[in-house]
Amino acid sequence: MATSSRLKTSLRAVGHIVERRRHPQRFIQIDKCPWDEIYRDGIMAVRHYSLPPMSEIPVNDEMMPVARSKYRTPLILVPALGIHCWTYDLMPNRSMVRYLMARGYDIYLVDWGKPSQAERSLDLDTYVNRWLPAAVDTVKTHSGQDQVNLLGYCMGGLLCMMYLGGHPDAPVRSLITIASPVNFHKSGPFGKALGLASIPAMQIHEWFKVRLEPLDDKLFHIPAGLLTFGFKMTNPPGVVQAYLDLVKNIADREYVTEYMTMGQWFNDMVDYPGAVVREVIEKMILANSLAKGKIRIGGRSVDFSAIHQDLLAFAGTTDNIVSLRAAREVLRLVGSQEKRFEEVPGGHAGVFSGSKAPSHAWRISADWLATRSD
Repeated sequence: MATSSRLKTSLRAVGHIVERRRHPQRFIQIDKCPWDEIYRDGIMAVRHYSLPPMSEIPVNDEMMPVARSKYRTPLILVPALGIHCWTYDLMPNRSMVRYLMARGYDIYLVDWGKPSQAERSLDLDTYVNRWLPAAVDTVKTHSGQDQVNLLGYCMGGLLCMMYLGGHPDAPVRSLITIASPVNFHKSGPFGKALGLASIPAMQIHEWFKVRLEPLDDKLFHIPAGLLTFGFKMTNPPGVVQAYLDLVKNIADREYVTEYMTMGQWFNDMVDYPGAVVREVIEKMILANSLAKGKIRIGGRSVDFSAIHQDLLAFAGTTDNIVSLRAAREVLRLVGSQEKRFEEVPGGHAGVFSGSKAPSHAWRISADWLATRSD
């Protein structure tokens, strides 16, 4: 019996190895929740999601009942740049979109599209002063509500903050940020190095009036492949360990599916527009303007103290990219009367979509939004 069981396991393992190479799409479970496109401007679009009739949904290895009542205030999910918007909707049992809909929320999502070299001149002004206001207005009209709530991950959270800080009359009731680095110089060893490098860089800027703005956008444009490599290099041992764990569990189809799906996030990133990268380097990394609470985007002044919306901010305890200190600074800068900071388990991706996210960041967010969505 033991020999027969080992043989079956070995055959499954071989089958998965072959199938993974020839038909990887069979393992990759992404973007499965139904949605309709309700707005488009170039590569940017706004989606509205719907949950098929069901009484419960899978969340990790458990089932969660679907709420019968629905909240009125819609929630707009804002992705980071450099990744696909379907990171909010991974496997059916690891889908933040599906979870929030099951909790009773009307879910919309901003799709930043897939920039290429042709879109290298996309700048922060486009995202903050054109596309986000358009998304909010579209959702208001589509939902028939006067206000919306926002939830942004990483750069998506920063874009939301810059939008609210530059548009004090924005019809937004509350904001949630997840792993959004307000102070780039306090993000671990990398942040300290940036802080030290910024001193001579800013001095040179003052002496010689050196600016990055006149330089061609293509010099700063980051192709998807390079972005993928850089992300993986933030934790090389983790990448190796994950692959060794895959080899050990190759006979387990559910394990392979999870590995391939999460891997698709990191292996299928999108270009980071050059104009945005240039602004991030000059304004956020060198000048560290966000930590001072003020920045200029396009022709509009942004002041974080003008943000009056209720705020909930998250950071991961093992995040190698955005440290707790870098994210916590938001509490010092915003003018919100109600503001809260939560440390939750996970790295930069895990805090948002890892196995512990549903019982931590997702649950806390859904509970917190309940009194802000009626």
